[in-house]
Amino acid sequence: MGLTVLLTNLFVANYTGSECVLESLADGLRAAGHRPVIYAPQLGPQAARMAKRGHTLADRVSLLGALEPDVIHAQHQPPTLVALANWPHVPMVNVMHSARGRAEAPLPHPQIRRFVAVDETVAASCRRAGVPAERLRVILNAVDMDRFRPRDALPARPRRALLLTKNHDHQAAVRAACRKAGLTLDALGPGTPRVSHQLERELPRYDIVFATARMALEAAAVGCAVVVADGRGFAGLLTSTRLDTWRPLNFGAALLTSPPTEDLFLAAIAAYDPVDTDRVTTRIRHEAGLEAAVAAYVGVYREAIAEDPLSPRASALALAALLDETQVNSAARSAGGHGQESDFDTVAGDGRAAILQSLHRRLSEDATMRPEARAWLIAAARDSLSAMLARNVEQQLQAFDDTAAELLRDA
Repeated sequence: MGLTVLLTNLFVANYTGSECVLESLADGLRAAGHRPVIYAPQLGPQAARMAKRGHTLADRVSLLGALEPDVIHAQHQPPTLVALANWPHVPMVNVMHSARGRAEAPLPHPQIRRFVAVDETVAASCRRAGVPAERLRVILNAVDMDRFRPRDALPARPRRALLLTKNHDHQAAVRAACRKAGLTLDALGPGTPRVSHQLERELPRYDIVFATARMALEAAAVGCAVVVADGRGFAGLLTSTRLDTWRPLNFGAALLTSPPTEDLFLAAIAAYDPVDTDRVTTRIRHEAGLEAAVAAYVGVYREAIAEDPLSPRASALALAALLDETQVNSAARSAGGHGQESDFDTVAGDGRAAILQSLHRRLSEDATMRPEARAWLIAAARDSLSAMLARNVEQQLQAFDDTAAELLRDA
């Protein structure tokens, strides 16, 4: 039986990594007979394109009406908190795409039944954060092989190269190396003047691609030789002997251990081997298909659904405690003499009015927070708390002071 899956993300606008992964997963879920629905606070051209293809997207939970998902695929903390408040009875799977950044950190809430990391680096970060091993899964990024079709056989010597990047520090070295090697170089991505939402049409024209993470995986699936590098560092030419080690690390930051110099790029170009690249492509196309990843996610969703649901009271109190820990400056609390316990051990909290008062006060007055970030978080808190009220949980949250009451009235 098909599932209704709510997917959250901060943005569906500009074809960045998590946005493209979400779009691909939504396509795969729909093709497998499920119903994906997307909630993201910021929508843009990418969302408009998805809507034209029949996907349902909203930038406010109120626009989703009476939607009752079977499971929530939660990416990024702020929209995840809103979803927790609006659907306190729906099991959730928390998915992390990066080991860096607060928005990507795993959330300790009992409604979150499983955690998924997209590579081993992220999984290690989750374990350090206290995610129990029995609740953590690793599902590697995948490629829609129907979109990313194989190119013609590579030439004996490379002629054209493509730089895919969102940063700048390595670009001069790549350009210099390509000039010396006699390669024509083009560039795409947020770190360049040109972006493309149809990378599958661009890649077959190039013999060598300089990229990391999802873009490196897609280039390898098409049949390009891939040099894994960006402004953070250099790994080298992807080979069949390196694939088993590099793919579980998502061709990402953990591999970028050398500075991205012209000499290293020249050496990678000189190591170009179309026969070995074909071995890489054959394996990627066999092992990294979207259908298998969708099946893995659906398996995790069903694990989450199979567990006993929380009561509305338990969910609401846990959410209040979670807001207090994630949206409030916990460092300031520690400096004041209050010791911090493990979020994953003390997730239930007590949900008293002081939590909401503290949340509002700190978000409003924290001088270290940028004004736009403060305003966004207050708005997210309002959405979350008003959604809790809409679910008839207000009787559990007594004795608000004037500041908390004003926050709720304005929601």
